[in-house]
Amino acid sequence: MSVKSDIWIAAYRKRCDLEALPCVVVRKGALDAGSIYVCIRISDDEVWLMGPPAGPLLDDLGDRIFESRFETAVPQGQIDDYLARQAGYDPDIWILEVEDRDGQAFLR
Repeated sequence: MSVKSDIWIAAYRKRCDLEALPCVVVRKGALDAGSIYVCIRISDDEVWLMGPPAGPLLDDLGDRIFESRFETAVPQGQIDDYLARQAGYDPDIWILEVEDRDGQAFLR
């Protein structure tokens, strides 16, 4: 059983706050089970996009799994296009943006 999306996001934002990583909710989705996408800004024009995996959403310990949507960091415009398509398929998605120059943001 997975933690509701809004609760996971609240905990994730708190963890980012504790590590002084700016984190904002760009798009609010379904409170219970909306898919979560995290944009990790590593520079002014490079962003990693992490999203739910194609398979199981949880690992053996019950933690959410995220996988990269692109092989490298890409420009913001490419991320925006991808997320607009995803929102067209599933209007319940959440989108977060974190600024982390190391590109990890606790997900990689």
